[in-house]
Amino acid sequence: MTEPKFRNKSVCVTGGARGLGAVIARRFAIAGAHVHVADLLDEEVQALGRSLRDEGLLATAHRLDVADEADWEKLVAAIDAAGAGLDVLVNNAGIIIRKPLMQTSKSEWDRVMSVNVAGIFLGMKHCRSLLVEAAPSAIVNVSSTAGIIAHDDPSYTASKWAVRGLTKSAALEFSADRIRVNSIHPAMIATPLTFAAPEGHMEANRAMIPMGREARPDEIANIVLFLASDHASFMTGSEVTADGGLTTGGVAHARKRVQTEIQQR
Repeated sequence: MTEPKFRNKSVCVTGGARGLGAVIARRFAIAGAHVHVADLLDEEVQALGRSLRDEGLLATAHRLDVADEADWEKLVAAIDAAGAGLDVLVNNAGIIIRKPLMQTSKSEWDRVMSVNVAGIFLGMKHCRSLLVEAAPSAIVNVSSTAGIIAHDDPSYTASKWAVRGLTKSAALEFSADRIRVNSIHPAMIATPLTFAAPEGHMEANRAMIPMGREARPDEIANIVLFLASDHASFMTGSEVTADGGLTTGGVAHARKRVQTEIQQR
């Protein structure tokens, strides 16, 4: 299978200033797309836009709070004014609050839901008109293994399960418009967000992943580009898990490791 190409295509990536989003944006730009990189971190996203343009790539940076409907309206107007339409929307922006249920405040819960769920809802709602004009087109929603199994941060887990369901519902509604909608569910990824986790978090996750490591951002970006491309032309409403085997047999893997350690004592 050839590398997906996006020459003369327009792509919007939210949460694109750093981490996975920045890698996804760069990969689309290298593949020939005009990338609209959007993030609440205005200085960082503008710096990324300049960096991509300095490399001879097509990129425009936008400040965007995904939870703010007015911001989405401004972004869609700016993309429309650029004249290239919109072929792909990647809803990547997300936040995590690592607290158990009893320690999570209502305001923290609402903030996670507003960014992780409402942000994707608003993105699909407001970008639909541009995606229809460019159809066949695609939406890729970045969820998590927390949308497949339970993690111990319930606000994040609930939000990612919501993304999974929202993706499937939108896939049904948008199929007549020739807009495909799929979700990707990565396990732990080597990004600043993961590195900022509490001590022991990464080590514990690695112990549960049969492949024994976190994902590289480029490995997840590969799947995002595939889902956005014509190679995935018969996929909509799909949930693609990229987790090194975590949801397949993480418990069995950890049990076997512990049993081996006990036997070796």
